[in-house]
Amino acid sequence: MLILGLDPGSLSFGIGILRKEKGHFAHIHSETIKLKDKDFVLRMQELWDRLEKLTAAFPVDQAAMEEGFLGKNIRSMSLLSMVRGVALAALLNRRLPLSLYAPRQIKLALTGYGNADKEQVAKMAALVLNIKGRKLGMDESDALAVAYCHGVNHR
Repeated sequence: MLILGLDPGSLSFGIGILRKEKGHFAHIHSETIKLKDKDFVLRMQELWDRLEKLTAAFPVDQAAMEEGFLGKNIRSMSLLSMVRGVALAALLNRRLPLSLYAPRQIKLALTGYGNADKEQVAKMAALVLNIKGRKLGMDESDALAVAYCHGVNHR
């Protein structure tokens, strides 16, 4: 099973793809998509295009994303909701099933500690997935954690 994990952001969007076979995980691909355009709508078009290319290049079976959470900044939450909507639409366009996970559940699955910080998540992602020779970006490692959480929770 090939799992796509997504860590949405309006400027930086984490991608992580894992293969799960017989209870073992293998890192297939991960990256951080930097959305550079100043215009939000053009950034969303870029995100759509990148997700379309990614799902065409990697025949993923399932996708997972962190559940939205309520923050204090309404504008940021509104923008993030739109980003999540674009990602959801791109997945639906490919008929990919999507599962949502709470941040605490994701951290617990990967690190064993539901309140792990971003550095702990990045270190454990590299360790558990045997990623050597490069440092994982925070968005990238969060996306891998989401994919890992899905693999652990989906039988």
